[in-house]
Amino acid sequence: MRSTFSAQTDSLSMLKEAVKSNCTGIRYGIEFCEWKLPNQKALEDAYNLINHKNKDFTYITPRVSDNSLEKIRGHLDFLNKMGKNSVVVNDLSIINILEQYPNVKPILGRQLIYTPARCPWKQTTEYQVSFLTRRRVEKIFHMTNLNYEPTIRFFQNLGVNHVDIDWIPVCFQNYAFLVKNGLNVFVHLHLIPVTITRRCHTARFLKENELEDCSKPCQTRAFLLKQDIINVHLTLHGNTVFKYIEPTREEVKNLSKYNISNFIFTMNPATKIENQYQINALIDNLQNT
Repeated sequence: MRSTFSAQTDSLSMLKEAVKSNCTGIRYGIEFCEWKLPNQKALEDAYNLINHKNKDFTYITPRVSDNSLEKIRGHLDFLNKMGKNSVVVNDLSIINILEQYPNVKPILGRQLIYTPARCPWKQTTEYQVSFLTRRRVEKIFHMTNLNYEPTIRFFQNLGVNHVDIDWIPVCFQNYAFLVKNGLNVFVHLHLIPVTITRRCHTARFLKENELEDCSKPCQTRAFLLKQDIINVHLTLHGNTVFKYIEPTREEVKNLSKYNISNFIFTMNPATKIENQYQINALIDNLQNT
């Protein structure tokens, strides 16, 4: 099974680089911060650029407040008029209103999928329990909330057939359960969200006064958070703290045996993927034939 790769970005300048690359699809929008939602014109420009290059278009939405929800309604109106489109949904309120937009199909976002193995502290803590108890705990730790059939049925009844999952190799075998139960799985490379805040840490550190008027320093900067005593290194980008894992070709190939071959990489300062040449190098390095 040949792998496919899609670029994810909230930047029109990076999107213009992605459309010139060998990726098969492009995701445009915001996964985590509602204050960076694109305006209507930016969305329409992104859609037209991607459509002109015959690449798959997906719109990304974050968890939102009521004020942002009204803005997203305008985006959904546009996408619904353009024909069949997909939107990544990280808020149940958006799933609920999608019934008003029959041409727009949801992809369940990572903020609605709970994965205990995202926790960066597990590797630094020894279980003070028996070996068998430890194995049972680890088995649960490496599952998601979708490793439970009633949860899958709940989301499928809301029209969800595609889901976004983290790149966590110890969890891969549990992703097969999702495919077996009728879900199409997209796996995000590199960045695993550890914690997310509405009140942005980056803005606070850089003394941005109002999030509504934030200068968006995350468009050009990310920060390394180091705790050498327990050997945990994390990345702060915007309002989200990530754990970074470098994927390998062998791991990408191994996922194909679970019928998973769709991979997402993010273009931003945290991944340092910013142009078509870096995209093509990444795909060449990970592509299995």
